[in-house]
Amino acid sequence: MNRRGLSVSILSSLTFAVFALVAALLAPLNGIQIWGWRILMSVPGILLAMLVAKRFYWFTDEFRRFKANPKLLLVYLFTAPMLAAQMWLFGWAPQHGYTLQVSLGYFLLPLVMVLIGRFMFNESMSPLAWVSTIVALSAVAFEAYRTGAVGWVVLFIAVGYPAYFVLRRVTKTDGVGALTWELVFAIPFALYYAFAEGGLSNALHSVQTTTLLLTLGVLSIIGLVTYVLAAKLLSYVVFGLLSYLEPALVTSVAVLLGERIAPEQWPTYIGIWTAVAIMAVDGVLAAVSHRRHALGPARPWRRRRGPRADV
Repeated sequence: MNRRGLSVSILSSLTFAVFALVAALLAPLNGIQIWGWRILMSVPGILLAMLVAKRFYWFTDEFRRFKANPKLLLVYLFTAPMLAAQMWLFGWAPQHGYTLQVSLGYFLLPLVMVLIGRFMFNESMSPLAWVSTIVALSAVAFEAYRTGAVGWVVLFIAVGYPAYFVLRRVTKTDGVGALTWELVFAIPFALYYAFAEGGLSNALHSVQTTTLLLTLGVLSIIGLVTYVLAAKLLSYVVFGLLSYLEPALVTSVAVLLGERIAPEQWPTYIGIWTAVAIMAVDGVLAAVSHRRHALGPARPWRRRRGPRADV
């Protein structure tokens, strides 16, 4: 398992969980205003990070790519709105009591990603990965049977985001540079919504609100960059299964915000958390196996022959 990919995936999950908590505290800003400010803060932040890391060519190289091949702009016609919509949803949901719906969508997302990796890209799966997937599928199937339907928030995340990642990987627009251009294309809309209906006065409503908004911007930059890097560094199977950590943390945030898991929902969440635990065990075993392979087979001790060295 790619250790760097593992690290950035965990960091991404932690960042988005804190993001959901901060977003819920940003009244009087509404969800669409939060989205606008988030875009406006993310673009310069990511560009600055690339400059400091001496990776600004990620941004300029992507520009040269779609300048040389304008058909790539058709890809951005899908990926840019999809990313923008997902970012809006993550800011809107905590303020309207849909955080648990978001977490359920992100529980379902890894399952879809794992199945895409296995059957579309022919990626291998360990036996424990199969067990984890089956447990997660059973939990989601139970929830669908219990409710009779799956909400639009859940479907939007679980179907839209996999399509987004697949298209990016197939067209090789899956880097941080491409992500930045997706955000750049959203700037005109972000400018409108950030300042519409008193957005500026809401952002400056109090020192606490402004501080939280700036914190949200930093979290957004870290979360987006690490999420994209994790998707690029890891296979779909591993990326999908590791993504179970994020909704588990977001669920905890939802409980902190006052949302409650109904008694009839507990089988779903217990099943999902069990799948996460199985994946964690699989990750540890894979890391141990990788370490043993790197060290090579153990060599039996041999008695030295020949004259004995002087002491």
